[in-house]
Amino acid sequence: MAVAVLSMVAMSGCKLTNHRTPEEIDSLYSMKTSFGEDGMYRGERADRYLKGGATFEAAQVRSLSIDWVGDSILLRAYDGNQVVISEVADTLLTDTTTMHYYLDDDGELTITSQKPGLRVSGDGLPHKYLLVLVPRTLRLAEVEIDGTAKLVMDSIRCIDLEMNLLSGRIALNECELGTWELNSGTSPFVDATFSRMPNEIEINSMGCVVTLYVPEDAGMTVDMEGMNRKLSSELPIGKKGKKHVIGDGACQIECNAVSGSLSIKKKDSKVK
Repeated sequence: MAVAVLSMVAMSGCKLTNHRTPEEIDSLYSMKTSFGEDGMYRGERADRYLKGGATFEAAQVRSLSIDWVGDSILLRAYDGNQVVISEVADTLLTDTTTMHYYLDDDGELTITSQKPGLRVSGDGLPHKYLLVLVPRTLRLAEVEIDGTAKLVMDSIRCIDLEMNLLSGRIALNECELGTWELNSGTSPFVDATFSRMPNEIEINSMGCVVTLYVPEDAGMTVDMEGMNRKLSSELPIGKKGKKHVIGDGACQIECNAVSGSLSIKKKDSKVK
């Protein structure tokens, strides 16, 4: 699947960064983590980042942290046993504008759209997107995504998901989540389809339009705070104090919005 996706993009004229195998990564990290005679580490953490795409065994990766300034991010589950990260760009990338990554001893894989410590903006910012393939059987402890980009997540399994995105459309398709926190600055549209509801959802936004497509037997307790916010539901909804309750109320939803809206729709009503 990964090969097919990347091959199509490459044929369209986009450029891929170098891609490394797990063995090559181990070798590079060994060179990066050398110590002096006094036992002190000779480089800062930023110096341990490597550039380009890479492949990791699933057992190496416990969590993901993504800081991406670009066009889009795609996280997708697939029927493989390795975590694959690659980027696609419409121009040749420099050492500064190429993605970088770092895998620490606790299994946190950090991915940045540019060289750590440097920022390219305006006309110097290339058009590019990030592709992350995750084994379908892998349940990540945490996924944190920061930046300015469109985001699509397909069938990702994680305990805690945090998004801090300034703009762009967000789509979650059949992800299995324990908790989901969305912090958004400027009016994105968010669509999320669930077969099984998270335990908790927290939405903090300005002008964010959120639509949840859920099973007919889904249970939610919704606490709406803020100004000019709007709640609508295709499922029967009641009140318990200031909170809105659907079904057994199991999923706790806290929505803090200014001029935002939350729509709850039946999963079967979504246009495919």
